[in-house]
Amino acid sequence: MKPRAELVISCGDAEAVRALMSVLAPDNEGGPRGLGITASAKGDDLVIQVAADSPTTLVSTCLAFLRDVSLFREVWLLSRTGQG
Repeated sequence: MKPRAELVISCGDAEAVRALMSVLAPDNEGGPRGLGITASAKGDDLVIQVAADSPTTLVSTCLAFLRDVSLFREVWLLSRTGQG
């Protein structure tokens, strides 16, 4: 058994998807053995698929993504004209 999860983050527009992907990508290169991560843009959504050898690794990886997405959202909103 290999646990899997899919996170779908609605970004509002393709520009935000590209920016979020560029922020997340460097941190997820060369991960631990048994952890597989793919990310793809589908319209205004970022789809992240995670597979891991253990449920603990899967959950901690997904939580790390969600924390990073939350931080990105705050910075993104503050950087937009007229926001914040």
